[in-house]
Formats: sequence, C-alpha cells, structure tokens
Amino acid sequence: NPKSVDLLKTCLTQSTQNEDVILDFFSGSGTTAQAVMELNLEDNGKRKYICVQIDEKIKEDSEAFKAGFRTISEITAER
Repeated sequence: NPKSVDLLKTCLTQSTQNEDVILDFFSGSGTTAQAVMELNLEDNGKRKYICVQIDEKIKEDSEAFKAGFRTISEITAER
C-alpha cells in the first residue's frame, strides 16, 4: 500500500531537523521525497533526501503500466 504523504510529514516533523538527510531504501513511487519537499516548503527547511529503489517491473494489468511506466523507479523519477 502507498504511504501517506501527510503521515510521513508528521513523522519527519517529529524526527528530523531542518538540515537533515532522509534516506529511503524502499522509495517506491517517491512518497518520502514528496513529503520532504512539501515539508521544506512549509517550514523553510533544507532537508535533503536519498531514495533507493530496485529496478522492479510493474505488473502489466496495473494503471501505472497502462500509463506507460515499466518499472517502479520510472514512477519515482516522474514524480
């Protein structure tokens, strides 16, 4: 299941400082990166993020595949 951007922003607010680096080893579609960017906009933070995602194939019957994506990391890059 996708992670909630709002939940991640709450976790980041409670566990990071404005110039921390956040590492996401299972980045999927990039929700953590989005949460970091939104939080930085809200509080003028300078957090950075590193996202890692293996080159996992997308199932052919999924909406993402129908939209032209072939791997999960392609979704992350687009996002």
